[in-house]
Amino acid sequence: MENQEKNKLKDWLDKIQQDSWQLELVVTAFSIFLLLGALDFIDTAEPNIHLLNSGMGRLGSVVATSFSALAIAILFMLINLILHVVLRGLWISAIGLRSVSGDIDFDKLGFSPRFDQFLRRKTGSFDDYIERLENLCSIVFAFTFLVVFIIFSVSIWGLLIIFISEFARVYMPETWGDYFVGILNLSMLLTGLVYMLDFVTLGWMKKWRRFSKVYYPIYRFFGFITLAALYRPMYYNLIDNKLGRRAAWLMIPYIFAVIWLVSMRVDSHAWYATEDNNHEIVKSCYDDLREEGKLVRTASIPSKFVDNGYLELFIRYHADQDDRILKKKCPDVKPPIEAGFRKGFYIDMDGKEDGEGPDDFPKLSLDCLSSLYELRINDSLLQQPSYRFFKHPNKEERGMLTLLDVAYLPRGEHEIILRKLGRDTTEGAKALIMKEFVRFPFWKE
Repeated sequence: MENQEKNKLKDWLDKIQQDSWQLELVVTAFSIFLLLGALDFIDTAEPNIHLLNSGMGRLGSVVATSFSALAIAILFMLINLILHVVLRGLWISAIGLRSVSGDIDFDKLGFSPRFDQFLRRKTGSFDDYIERLENLCSIVFAFTFLVVFIIFSVSIWGLLIIFISEFARVYMPETWGDYFVGILNLSMLLTGLVYMLDFVTLGWMKKWRRFSKVYYPIYRFFGFITLAALYRPMYYNLIDNKLGRRAAWLMIPYIFAVIWLVSMRVDSHAWYATEDNNHEIVKSCYDDLREEGKLVRTASIPSKFVDNGYLELFIRYHADQDDRILKKKCPDVKPPIEAGFRKGFYIDMDGKEDGEGPDDFPKLSLDCLSSLYELRINDSLLQQPSYRFFKHPNKEERGMLTLLDVAYLPRGEHEIILRKLGRDTTEGAKALIMKEFVRFPFWKE
């Protein structure tokens, strides 16, 4: 009875296998349509992800890693599926040509013996060519989803290391927690590299009988946390034949090649300087010029033209960078919350909820944040400009807003110069010094 069930399953799979190209093309066409929409979503969501990332402290790397893995997976799927469509088109055209002219007749071609022998040996029959194309198309289709699972597995591995570090930071004593995290992360990194080496070498580690006893628990652990059970049968079925092994050997170089090609750019304007922003109109500094979906990077004003006596200046708060400077500049100011995961909320004995903080914290925080900056208009240093916390209407970027009285300025071009407190990295010093943050012009009408 069991053998009959297996035979029925085998017959059913063999029948589907004969017409699998139709399913492949349907899935490919539908996937390409969805992936093109996903690329638009990635482009639209990138500024919001960047905002979320900058305000989460060390956990921002979780958001960044997850978003990057999703973007890379979508890119690889799109490239591979387009390649699959091209190969399937070539395969279908070859079948159509075979129905018209049959096999290749080298005798009618009348080539010289040297070329005749070479082409018969290398080209073979037209049916063999069609079969090779069929095998290649199926492998490319399977290879596509295998690469995506690999990208997600590597991302899960990185996320696990980050979560362990964050868990230890929140729930363990600082000194002992740092020591524990260091040992555990080093172990995760080394064992993960061993597991990855075994994967890219097509199971080389599993062939060592003595080492296999040590490697077996590592293999089981990483197989579990990376969800390898989803793609493991496909992987081993791919590498048990010659063509599949060649594709597997090319897997890692192919991933790096695609990333390298996508990151390439062509510079065709050699004399157009873009590094020195002092001589360029930067669109992100003007609300009416900023491209839709782009963030305020440093500071901004409503327009490069000022037609009244007041000028609104917004300075963006970069939590991932500024918090380290603020802790050093204002050690006595303690924020009521920490960026990252919260333990929940509770009611303290004084009746305040977790995260409510002291009543004077907003003023202390604003004073500390504003002390990071020196503001100049042209060569004149503005003494203690009045700042307020402000969420910019562009993308809800958080920062400070000040209104500058520019009625005294003559008509014409002027310049806003912002200097910001930062670490002095020269010669390894850790002191804080003022550095130029941004400068951009405006014109008084």
